Amino acid sequence: MRRLLITLSLLALIAAACTSDDGTTTTGEASTTTAAPATTTTATTTTTTAPEGPLDPEGFYLMLMWHQHQPLYPKDADGVVTRPWVRVHATKDYYDMAAMLREFPNVKATFNLTPVLLLQLEELAAGTKDVYWVLSEIPAAELTEEQQRFILERFFDANARVIARFPRYQELRALRDDGTPYTEQDFRDLQVLFNLAWTDPSFLAEAPLSSLVAKGRDFAEEDKAVLFAEHLRIIEAVIPVHARLWQEGRIEVTTTPLAHPILPLIADSAIASTGDPAAILPRNRFNEVADAQEHVRRGLDLAERLLGARPAGMWPGEGAVSQYVIPMFSAEGVRWIATGEDVLAPSLGLGSFTRDASDTVQEADLLYRPWLGVPRRNDPVPIFFRDRLISDLVGFQYSGTEAEAAAADFMNRLRAAKERLAAQGATGPHVVSVILDGENAWENYPNDGIDFLRALYGALNEADWVRTVTPSEYLAAFGDRVEALDEVWPGAWFSSNYATWIGEPEEATAWDYLWEARDDLRRAERSGAVSGEALEAAFEKMLFAQGSDWFWWYGDDQSSGNDDYFDAAFRELLGQMYDALGQERPTFVSVPIIPQTPILPSRPAGEGVLSPTLDGVAAEGEWDAAAAYLYEGSGAALYLGVSPTGFHLRLDIGDAAASDGFDVYLGVPGADRPRPTTLGGQVLGFGASHLLRWEQAAPRQVLPAVGLPGLDDDRVQFGDPLPIGISTRTIEITLPMEQLGAVEAGDLIPLRIVAWDREQGELVMVPADAPGAAQVPDISNVEVFLEVADPTGDDHGPGSYTYPRDGVFAAGSYDLTSVTFGTEGGDLVVTLQVLATIANPWGSPNGLAIQTLDIYIDRDPGSGTGARRLIDGRNAALEEGNGWEYGITVEGWYPAIYVAAPDGTTQETTPTFRVIVLGDKGRVIVRVPLELLGGGDPAAWGYAVALMSQEGYPSSGVRRVRDVMVTAEQWRIGGAPGPGVTHTRIMDLLWPEAGKQEEWLSAYTPAASVEELTPDQFAQMPLLTAE
Repeated sequence: MRRLLITLSLLALIAAACTSDDGTTTTGEASTTTAAPATTTTATTTTTTAPEGPLDPEGFYLMLMWHQHQPLYPKDADGVVTRPWVRVHATKDYYDMAAMLREFPNVKATFNLTPVLLLQLEELAAGTKDVYWVLSEIPAAELTEEQQRFILERFFDANARVIARFPRYQELRALRDDGTPYTEQDFRDLQVLFNLAWTDPSFLAEAPLSSLVAKGRDFAEEDKAVLFAEHLRIIEAVIPVHARLWQEGRIEVTTTPLAHPILPLIADSAIASTGDPAAILPRNRFNEVADAQEHVRRGLDLAERLLGARPAGMWPGEGAVSQYVIPMFSAEGVRWIATGEDVLAPSLGLGSFTRDASDTVQEADLLYRPWLGVPRRNDPVPIFFRDRLISDLVGFQYSGTEAEAAAADFMNRLRAAKERLAAQGATGPHVVSVILDGENAWENYPNDGIDFLRALYGALNEADWVRTVTPSEYLAAFGDRVEALDEVWPGAWFSSNYATWIGEPEEATAWDYLWEARDDLRRAERSGAVSGEALEAAFEKMLFAQGSDWFWWYGDDQSSGNDDYFDAAFRELLGQMYDALGQERPTFVSVPIIPQTPILPSRPAGEGVLSPTLDGVAAEGEWDAAAAYLYEGSGAALYLGVSPTGFHLRLDIGDAAASDGFDVYLGVPGADRPRPTTLGGQVLGFGASHLLRWEQAAPRQVLPAVGLPGLDDDRVQFGDPLPIGISTRTIEITLPMEQLGAVEAGDLIPLRIVAWDREQGELVMVPADAPGAAQVPDISNVEVFLEVADPTGDDHGPGSYTYPRDGVFAAGSYDLTSVTFGTEGGDLVVTLQVLATIANPWGSPNGLAIQTLDIYIDRDPGSGTGARRLIDGRNAALEEGNGWEYGITVEGWYPAIYVAAPDGTTQETTPTFRVIVLGDKGRVIVRVPLELLGGGDPAAWGYAVALMSQEGYPSSGVRRVRDVMVTAEQWRIGGAPGPGVTHTRIMDLLWPEAGKQEEWLSAYTPAASVEELTPDQFAQMPLLTAE
């Protein structure tokens, strides 16, 4: 049945194109139902008609927007797309999410289809394939070893919940993980099951795919043809189903500027410092206003071509807006845009939107309405602002809740918002904007989220107190009531800055690469030597290289698990720009921005301070504090380490010939203009800041280079020689700290040695596969003004708490043993020590996966200004008379600084500051620029420190820390005094005197809600001061 409906939809598309009332070519889709999935009961389709008549000016509305996007995945030399995500999200998400709305005639939604996604869907429908598709079609008996290896590594790229729906898929993963050799049938089954798993359950419930699901295993080659014919059929229907539902008025379709760029940064990268003053900016200011305008124009043009109508609204890439880009939308006739509450709050002069204990926004009248962005010229543009919490509940948390319960919670939150508006006496209309990705959440849900969506849409369909609207529908009725903002704050959908896309060294390098390529394109444009056709092709590649996705994965704040792929994809687009111009690709395009991960040493660095004597003789224990790379069988070895006196290197030559000499390349983090290649042009895998040269002709000295030349230049000048220790088989070298430069604890200093011959050039590189590295120990010159030891064994909160039961929560992980406070180089430096080594089981960007550390700063102890209650969910407060102005929360994914006003209201900010995790030593070093803390003398401030368990799926009203239950569970702390909600979640509180922590954390007032409590009724925390 489903197959027939899609076939009919394509016939309807042809008919619609021929019979459009206004004579324009339109696209359409004729399917009227969404088939029930195999794993759930068929939903009852209501026959209620859609609401008629005008919207109520005092009404309460919901604007639900699903954002569908994928970056431009590059093709290989054969024209095969190198990733499958456009195809598999089309077969699993895009079609069904839109078609499902036919079952609920009172529900309207908005779908944002990005131009870069639409373009790739068009190509797939026209016959383009991705590499997973191509490898799946190859008969299993004909797979090469390389193809088999790729399939084993990549064909389990699916959520564990999805894999679990297919017993044979689980079995194959277990075989792979155990190292059991695959048979031909194993490979064939895996080829089929990967693609079945990435198909919506509604399609799997119907022929022809239902027979493959029932078969389950032992697939035949002929089964693949059935599977991929159905995949193609679904892909071909994605754009038509959206076009038809839009034409019918059931949905609104919007789009995004062409390549999904961070539009304000394309217009001017310097704006990044507004919300993130500590951001590391590129050397060259990217300032391409015309390009930004072209993204808007081309995005609308492409969407109109493929959808048959020009979208009225736009979701800027990542919701990134600023006052400067509002005219760009207005100039192209865009009638509305949308972004997040983190932009609206500072635009209104608020710290942030506050929520009560039930997570209801207190400033509801301000958030639940659109506002006008007013350009100096052109028409104002209405802006809708998403409710971050409700949107994130759908995106990240409801997946762990039963579908009906999750839908009921969603509706209860809407009702609470409506009641809050009534309590405020706010006059309508009001609209709650819920905006989120429409593709990434569902694999975490049971049954691909179908049960939840049906439950939610069903509740909205029957509700008489809230009505779903599209933005254009709302503005058609109430556009004359929209008030103007004085200025639109520069920020994005989840942050009041652009720190995810700019501000870290890798990101700065990527923006510099983009600037170099754009500058070369401009030179070509001005030269008059390149044809208009070639310039247009090159310009299009440049626009796609400006997409946000590449910058999202640079730096430590986000990780895809395969960031190197996106690095290569970004540089390939730049390379294709030069190809289009008929120019040779410059060297930098082939140089990775993301450094190569150093190989682990054969023996890690030991404790103690490295202090070798340069005599060419390795005395016993002399190099124990160095990391060692041992090359067994040859007698060769490499020892690396850092001490307060400098960088130390010992090279045991062993049986290897030394050739005419060797060059040592080192990379100090933060170095200005590091060189990513050797002088001979080999990619080092890191940016070299130092070069040391040793020659057979002058064996008792090492020459340090005076700076390193830029790419494509091998000229180098050497300075005064450094003394070394040398014997027949050992060379010992020290680069003094004053020449090494500024390094900090936790920094990795990568190294590679290149042997060379005067006639043959560069010979070999050591280590061969990847750089070696020395991690800088804690050798900083921090001026400590406060040091506090904490008793061991007190990682039990009020005395009764026990660790969660899962094995990742190792004993001592929450036992804070000491904290020091100091200053260095304009930073506040806080060093925190825990009893256990710090593991990173879930791969957080900075190395913290299970701990959250809060540092509260009272700049004027005893004055009583600032906030007393700690960050949400800690359930503790500072003692009366004190109040914190800054609360630094340190965790793996979303570190932040909370800023408190004198009246105690707080705002979460996300500026750039450093978190250094020395996991093997159980140490965390936090470096925060003093300018982010208002400047002044930190030695005069008061401090409080608390250690909690980090939680990615926290309870409502809790800022990412783990709950405490009466009895410990796999992911829950045990030992709570009862089932209440006001006991603390703190595991260890910094205080030198034993027993005080337990006394203070036990003293609080039990209540049904934290909102019922005053600060005095929470567990009280005193301040630590240097006096």
